[in-house]
Amino acid sequence: MKILIVIGDGMADRPIKELRGLTPLEFAQTINMDRLASLGVSGLLYAAESGVACGSDVANLAILGYDPNRFYSGRGGFEACGVGVEMAFGDLAFRCDFATVDEDFYIVDARAGRVKEGLDELAKALADLKLGNHGDLDIFYKRTLGHKGVLVLRGKDLSANVAADPPKVGCKADSVRPLDSSREALKTSRVLNEIIRTSYRLLRDHPVNRKRERKGFPPANVVIPWGAGTKPELEPFYSKYELRGACVAAASLIKGICRLAGMTVAEVQGATGDLDTDINAKAEAALDSLRSHDFVLVHVEAPDEASHDGNVRGKIAIIQKIDEMVGKILDNVSLDDVCVALLSDHVTSTELRVHTADPTPITIAGCGVVNDGVSSYSEASACKGRLGYIYGRDVMRILLTFVGRIASSTHNRILKEF
Repeated sequence: MKILIVIGDGMADRPIKELRGLTPLEFAQTINMDRLASLGVSGLLYAAESGVACGSDVANLAILGYDPNRFYSGRGGFEACGVGVEMAFGDLAFRCDFATVDEDFYIVDARAGRVKEGLDELAKALADLKLGNHGDLDIFYKRTLGHKGVLVLRGKDLSANVAADPPKVGCKADSVRPLDSSREALKTSRVLNEIIRTSYRLLRDHPVNRKRERKGFPPANVVIPWGAGTKPELEPFYSKYELRGACVAAASLIKGICRLAGMTVAEVQGATGDLDTDINAKAEAALDSLRSHDFVLVHVEAPDEASHDGNVRGKIAIIQKIDEMVGKILDNVSLDDVCVALLSDHVTSTELRVHTADPTPITIAGCGVVNDGVSSYSEASACKGRLGYIYGRDVMRILLTFVGRIASSTHNRILKEF
């Protein structure tokens, strides 16, 4: 028996006034998600711990059964691995975003209007990212999806112990600071601030940005690195579970986690990580992967992106597209042979535009799982489910139990890992 997990990143939410007190999941038309819930068992999931508003990095590690306290080395390393950037021990990696700053260097748009045009030209300009004060360092920048990118620093005397935060409107762009008094942390913070200022000099007068300004769009005139991470290491997924794993995702973070775990990562044309992502292509890739693997993870980034933009209608639209994907999967697999789980890794509040610590709905069907009477997939309905409240570390244990794949020795080892 096989396992397929569908994760809608940030798909869960809080009640929204604009939707008359409903969440986007409750408001959206989700006949296939509801169909799955009516066939299985539901509950509420804390991916990390109760009361913790975690990021997708920590959440997805935990859901796959990797204790973040042991395996989390910062977001940047997973992002770099996801786009094929090789890291050595001692390297530092960062997630990056194109943003817009004003003449006083304050951030006025944290994602540069979600710039889509001219991205390769802008990234090419950053190939000349040289630092006059830190010539001993090698600097690698690679664009990933949309406004996102990866930065890797290689050299001596570097430290991940710096406050390099995601861009936020109203904050000074070059505000990285050391978190301890070491010369390594001080040097790294200075390096990052110089990179931010240098990127502005390289991008502010770029033809792509001049064109954007003429059209009234915010220029992508600075790159802001955040989420410092060192080279991560994960126990191979197969040796951990004796499952051949595959991943269908657009987000470099999720690809990186799965690659580091030795899982097959499908490259899906049209998977953008945004609202225009090709859901049908993802469904096809998931079904194809399921033919040659025992475990498939399907991750959809777009609900989280819509939430961070405060885009209520966009979030509803992508939830309904995910519902179509779930329907296509259910129409092409037998639940006698495949156990299907549907969940959100964390709540992203569309009104607050941030992750919150609320639990998220999870439903699991297939392989003889007895329905618990829940007939819809939503935050409120999941409260009534037989799974009750569970944690990310429980997900793989429960799924392995449902498909009868958990031997006593393996079970004991997994239980000791958290």
